[in-house]
Amino acid sequence: MAIIEFKNVSRRYGAVYALKAFDYSFRESEITAVVGRSGSGKSTLLQLINGLIRPSDGQVSVFGQPIDYDRVMALRRKIGYAVQGTGLFPHLTVAENIGLPARLVGWPESRRRQRVCELMELVSLPAEFHSRYPHELSGGQQQRVGLCRAMMLDPDILLFDEPFGALDPITRSDLHQEVLRLQALQPRTIVLVTHDMREAFKLATELLILEDGQLVQAGRRETILQHPATPFIRNLIHTQLELS
Repeated sequence: MAIIEFKNVSRRYGAVYALKAFDYSFRESEITAVVGRSGSGKSTLLQLINGLIRPSDGQVSVFGQPIDYDRVMALRRKIGYAVQGTGLFPHLTVAENIGLPARLVGWPESRRRQRVCELMELVSLPAEFHSRYPHELSGGQQQRVGLCRAMMLDPDILLFDEPFGALDPITRSDLHQEVLRLQALQPRTIVLVTHDMREAFKLATELLILEDGQLVQAGRRETILQHPATPFIRNLIHTQLELS
């Protein structure tokens, strides 16, 4: 059973394709990076996985079942979502931001508090940060809070939409190591959208390369590194990874 499966999926806006005839089954408990330039269809792919948008053609299945758009909120509770800029609520404390998904599904306060403490410890956020507000944290600390919130309900799938893109290189590298450490401790199916080939090769074992809404190459990172399928992919590798 594929945990996420696309069967000939297209998404159109009028006559313009954001994603066209996309077929792919995502590997369970692995990090898959979706790479491409702006407008290539990367974020559309994530939005189709968690039911934010519907395909114009084809079928998206998650956890072995076609998405039921009448019950899409139940699906989203099983999927964590982390975005660039964290999306934290400025009027909520760190603990309240992290615990919000559990609050919305009705977890008792004691269970929420325990899970928040577990997650903050897991990503090395000090206990005294519980009562702080997002503006009192650094960008890296805010992103850690965003990761905690995405993991609050212990989802099997995590969707990352360029969550590290706005961070400085040192903080980004630290968070990369954090993600790899968390993945080693608790393997999940992670779909990472990025335009950064360095980030993709560092974090993911499987890569999908999109161009103009179409899948132009998919495979293990070693295969793509050694055998880029198009001049566009070869250029991405050579310019971003500084290979000759």
